[in-house]
Amino acid sequence: MMKTKTILIVLSGMLFMGLQACKLTDVTDLKPDNKLDESTVVVDIPSAEKLLAGAYYSLRDEPMANQTPFFVGMMGLNVTETRVSSAVYLNNNVPPNNANLNSNLYGGPYQLIQTANFVILKTGALTVTDPRKAQIIAEAKFLRALGHFYILRLFGQFWDMASPYGIEIKDVPNSPVAARSGVKASYEFILADLDAAISDCPEYKTGVMKGYATKLAAKALKARVLLYEKKYAEAAILAKEVMSGPAVLSADFVNLFTKEKYNADEVLLASITFANNNNLYYENGKSYYWIDGGYKLTSRYTELLRQDARKSIIVRTPTDPVDLLKWRGNGKFSTGVEGSRNDTEYYLRLAEVYLIYAEAETRRAGGNLEDALKVLNTLHTKRGNPEVTASGQKDLLNLIRKEKELELGGESGEDWYDIVRYIKNGDLQAAAVKQSLTDENKLILPIPQVSVDASNYLIKQNPGY
Repeated sequence: MMKTKTILIVLSGMLFMGLQACKLTDVTDLKPDNKLDESTVVVDIPSAEKLLAGAYYSLRDEPMANQTPFFVGMMGLNVTETRVSSAVYLNNNVPPNNANLNSNLYGGPYQLIQTANFVILKTGALTVTDPRKAQIIAEAKFLRALGHFYILRLFGQFWDMASPYGIEIKDVPNSPVAARSGVKASYEFILADLDAAISDCPEYKTGVMKGYATKLAAKALKARVLLYEKKYAEAAILAKEVMSGPAVLSADFVNLFTKEKYNADEVLLASITFANNNNLYYENGKSYYWIDGGYKLTSRYTELLRQDARKSIIVRTPTDPVDLLKWRGNGKFSTGVEGSRNDTEYYLRLAEVYLIYAEAETRRAGGNLEDALKVLNTLHTKRGNPEVTASGQKDLLNLIRKEKELELGGESGEDWYDIVRYIKNGDLQAAAVKQSLTDENKLILPIPQVSVDASNYLIKQNPGY
């Protein structure tokens, strides 16, 4: 008990210091039953800070920090799981009544959006001249953009600007149910929030916990959004701007995940994760799920890593036989924070921005393939590998997708999103990349049936469900 209490005190202190770098309030004491905290009376900047802390809580809570990365990862090629209930994700055949859709993949981002909307509304009503007011609103708009983009990538036809199957945009708290906006309008709303965040968020700082929105994080997220929108020239320009600093690639890939974690100056946005309703005594964070909880890396992915210097991040789980070839664990989360089993969710890392630039530059009209390859090799060699070569645009795009798997695999499901984009861009055949992808309607998830029913069918279900 004494050891657990010590861990709790240390963790709380670390989180407090990290958030204080951004003048935020420690969210450790927020309880699950008031995550949205809409009853908070905002009369000044300190009370607005408290409400903002409630919004950041969603980045640490189980739906977005643990469950969404796991289920999205299973839809791709890098993550597998032992429970029968996970089969629908592994087989890319998720029914609209699946419980995890509503409680985690759909509900988690909308919980974040709802809280961010309270921050924007109540802080905006303050009649104060403190410049922190604009920063608080900008951070909340960043979080709102992040939440909406999660929904768009998972549930919307994000690849088709003419599609009516975008997302239900929530721009005020407790808003009535509305029809889904088109994809174009969905992008416009997300990008407007990110432009506000780039304008007014605090500056990125090195040497502190990366648990809050900054101008640099907003630029990185916008570059990601622009890549999905196929605005490749704009994405490349913005990504290159982020690559210029002050964030830098970590010098040691293993230390990044075992020692530096959320303090690493490669990290643009991360959060300590607390599963089981923020109860530290359960200690069921990412370390638990990856080492004991049934989640593991696929044999295909471990074979891919075996040829790469990053293979040292693969570990065996305690239940593995004594056979060093049977690697299954995910060493990115094998070491919890300060001895606990709670770990870090990496929402944005600089390494991804390098790959966003490489892909955007490769895809844009008149793109400089040599420069795209050079940036790819900057990351590849930084991780201890020899340089690679490409014979043309198609070959280079394949190398970029492979590098992204090697670099980001087993983190947040980015390999799945790339599979969808590459299929829709004509670079991959769905069934060739994964046998279960026989129906391209299943490249996005169904809207939870309870949401469709509750809207009296105002919210349209995705085609094929």
